[in-house]
Amino acid sequence: MTKVMPRLAIVTGAARGIGANIAERLCAAGYAVALWDFDGEGAAARAAELVTSGHKAIAARVDVADAAHVEAATKAAVSAFGAPALLVNNAGIRHRAPLEDLPRASWDREIATNLTGAFQCAQIVGRLMLKAGGGAIVNVASMSGTFGQPLRGAYTPSKAGIIGLTSLIAVEWGGRGIRCNAISPGMIVTPVHAEAYGNAAVKSAREEMVPMGRLGAGNDIADVVVFLASDAARYINGANIPVDGGVTKALVGLMPIAAANGELTTVVAQLGLK
Repeated sequence: MTKVMPRLAIVTGAARGIGANIAERLCAAGYAVALWDFDGEGAAARAAELVTSGHKAIAARVDVADAAHVEAATKAAVSAFGAPALLVNNAGIRHRAPLEDLPRASWDREIATNLTGAFQCAQIVGRLMLKAGGGAIVNVASMSGTFGQPLRGAYTPSKAGIIGLTSLIAVEWGGRGIRCNAISPGMIVTPVHAEAYGNAAVKSAREEMVPMGRLGAGNDIADVVVFLASDAARYINGANIPVDGGVTKALVGLMPIAAANGELTTVVAQLGLK
């Protein structure tokens, strides 16, 4: 009897947060998952938990900015589970600083990890997908890639680049069996943001900004990844899907205006939408 290999999904930045949620959801969907992260111990711990739960998973310490790391980890994943069916470019870093004070080294490192890293993973893994006849790539961008956010340094330009890279891959490889889409998360509660959301006033104020009235969770992103990887999304290619509870569509409604009594309010408040 021929042994059927599980579909291989590679998830970068998978040790914690959104990446860990994505890896878990993909395992539940029947994928064998390779968890890559600069934090190799964290990735290994997460993979071990998945294996203990009956799933197929391996881990590797990978600096996505280093092509040699990506090549070696890809070879190991393919050796374990066969040709990759899905790549999720989720790895990313962020250095907060005013633009005028942003060190060049920080800029270079963010671009190398967030954008060049995604390109390298897509190129190296994509070659195997092309050889195998197809696959899917999902790039995790950000609402910061569409709307400039102050003090984000190279993060906003790198995520804007991710959206552009997604379009390029979709156009060049779509006819060769590879679909590529991006997801732009909004305000998602993850361990990285624990300090900000630990402040009740900040959390409440941000919830008020979201039309759905709540902040997002990692699984809100992970479920969209699973959908985009599936045959249900077979004709979606080159899209950038905001997964933000509608916050980016509501920003104009939060613009201050003068009420009839002269006090400042917003369109949203005046219409009683909150």
